Amino acid sequence: MFDKKDFQVFNDDTLSGRLNLIRSDLDPKFEILGQELLQSLEKEYHQKFFLKIAKHQRRTKNPPPDTWLAINQDKKGYKKTPHLEFGLWPDRYFITFSLLADIRQRGDYYPILEKYQNEIIKDGWGVSNNHTSSEMKPASDFKQVISHYQKVKSSDLVIGFELKQNDPIVIAGDYDRLLKDKFMNLSKYLVLFNEEVAK
Repeated sequence: MFDKKDFQVFNDDTLSGRLNLIRSDLDPKFEILGQELLQSLEKEYHQKFFLKIAKHQRRTKNPPPDTWLAINQDKKGYKKTPHLEFGLWPDRYFITFSLLADIRQRGDYYPILEKYQNEIIKDGWGVSNNHTSSEMKPASDFKQVISHYQKVKSSDLVIGFELKQNDPIVIAGDYDRLLKDKFMNLSKYLVLFNEEVAK
């Protein structure tokens, strides 16, 4: 389903052109993948999950620098809750688990992050304090990323995986299973964090 042509949507630097390409070329793939992920998640965890595909409706001038689907466990919306995303920057796919700056009950997640930090480091996920940037730091920096998230109210907490456009895996093609597996591997933190904060 996904292939290196996906990145061609970013070659159009106009707002209307890029949005049209996203809607015609990527959103149908997001819809198919999103439904497959919902089924896999609900089968794995026996819980309810909700899908949102980015529509970029607030953009009036500049084209979106990335596009994505998001899955969380709150039907009211995902940005103020722990959530998973799969999407594309112009040079890479990304799969992330995020706690954004304005998440509800933010302070309740600090001890949960510390509880699972060694596991996340061991698993080798990329980490970041900025969900609006494609760059991620190595897992070995996670303790500093947590510290920054606790001290700087405007910062995010992002854990994830990236597959760059020029990676031999992308060039060779047939990597849908890899993307799904990485998403499912990361999903345990969505469920764990929601369960922990509900205690």
